[in-house]
Amino acid sequence: MEDWEKRLLSIEPRLVNWKRNVEREFALVCKERRLRGFLKKPRAEDLAAAWTEARQRAGVDVLTELAALFDAICDYYPTVLPQERAKIRARIGSGDVAFELFWDYLQSSPDSIRTPQDGVRVDRALTAVVIDDLRADLGQVNEVLGRLVLAATAAGIEWRPRLAAAAKVANRGTGGGGAHLREHMEEFERSVYFKKVVAPNVPAAAREAMMRGVESRAS
Repeated sequence: MEDWEKRLLSIEPRLVNWKRNVEREFALVCKERRLRGFLKKPRAEDLAAAWTEARQRAGVDVLTELAALFDAICDYYPTVLPQERAKIRARIGSGDVAFELFWDYLQSSPDSIRTPQDGVRVDRALTAVVIDDLRADLGQVNEVLGRLVLAATAAGIEWRPRLAAAAKVANRGTGGGGAHLREHMEEFERSVYFKKVVAPNVPAAAREAMMRGVESRAS
């Protein structure tokens, strides 16, 4: 996977073009659905549906290719030296469109975790959090980490050792958002957010795993 940067560089111009096409299609969808007008304020759900339609019209082939590249980068990241990890974090964070779509990739990751065989998806998602390096808002990072914990629990996957392993390859110093991600991940289960938002939902997720006939274990 040493060619990750070359592959990212190759796909970025197509992502810029894709984003331009999405914006054009979005304007057309809004016009067709009459979502914009004088003193007219469209509902958030209508705008979200319009964006979804615009993305479909613009085509998703480049997004499929990008997701596969992000998967490969997340698999590669824990295997390399700290200097290469820092380079990956900086490179992903420096491309506006790529970073925007990397966050979309990260946010959607809990939805793909459904069975004990999805342990690799948990690992990739946690590594994506590490690569993001707190460039996103801390509240957004907590929300994704919480969803990952609950998705893994419901799938019968032991998340604690996976979170600990991801924390070990996280940035020790100040991250892209000015905070310390390694410390945040190590302390996440003891955080106020976890206790108030995540912990109350863990029993229901565990019951869901039992209903599926899944034993909680690392896949």
